[in-house]
Amino acid sequence: MRHPPLAALTSMLFAAAGCVAPQPAPADLDGLARFAFARWLPEGEDPAISDAELADALGKIHDVLGGDTLAEPQKGTLGNLTQTELDAVALSDRDPAKPQGIYLANVIHCTLEQIDALTLEPDQLSLYTEAYAAYAREMIEGTPESHPRWLTTYTSAEHALMANQFTATVQSGMRRVPDLGPEASPAGPGLVLRVYLPEPAVFENEGAEFTDDYQVETLTERAPGELVHFYGIWRYMRYGVIADSYDALMIDQTLQALVDWDLKTDELCAR
Repeated sequence: MRHPPLAALTSMLFAAAGCVAPQPAPADLDGLARFAFARWLPEGEDPAISDAELADALGKIHDVLGGDTLAEPQKGTLGNLTQTELDAVALSDRDPAKPQGIYLANVIHCTLEQIDALTLEPDQLSLYTEAYAAYAREMIEGTPESHPRWLTTYTSAEHALMANQFTATVQSGMRRVPDLGPEASPAGPGLVLRVYLPEPAVFENEGAEFTDDYQVETLTERAPGELVHFYGIWRYMRYGVIADSYDALMIDQTLQALVDWDLKTDELCAR
């Protein structure tokens, strides 16, 4: 006797319960990154639906990246966002084609519990001392424990190439995705983090702009103390005549900053 595929079986179970059925995650990395961002937790929807969707996405991201054998940082670009992702964060008036998409896939030597604790530490400036000139966080009241959300106002650190510092406020959230069993959660439990910039950043001096920033991170455990970390960003920043987000200089610098962030996270988890 043939059995229905998992996606069809899950849909039938939700339909029988009178619920909207979970959407199957795409198969390609571009689609998976956008899916994880948009389906982080749709407003007013039963969290169990996106639990199933994100569990599916986590397993597929792991497979697409070759997570079991990933040894060196994998870097690349992502295709444009679509209107769906902007609608998901109530920024429908933005141009989805404006920000440049990039990604990093890497292995970090931490547990999910350690990443959970590091992410929720309000004093990020004491952890990532070179990442910010100033950092302040305010938790958003009323968000459930399974997906805490917060607002962060930060000032960028000064760098040789980017002395014109900016201040921005972003909305962030962390989604704890439960283990739904070996078929529904082939990668086991995981974390999905989402960040977006509701309003453009403010620079100290004219001649620069930072108007779009949409981020999604996924973390799954491939072995005890080894996490596969996927980090997708769609960003538009123009820094005077030096570069903008489409230039190789800006792309390389941003990706290297993500690698450095993971190295610092390794150090923090080893303490």
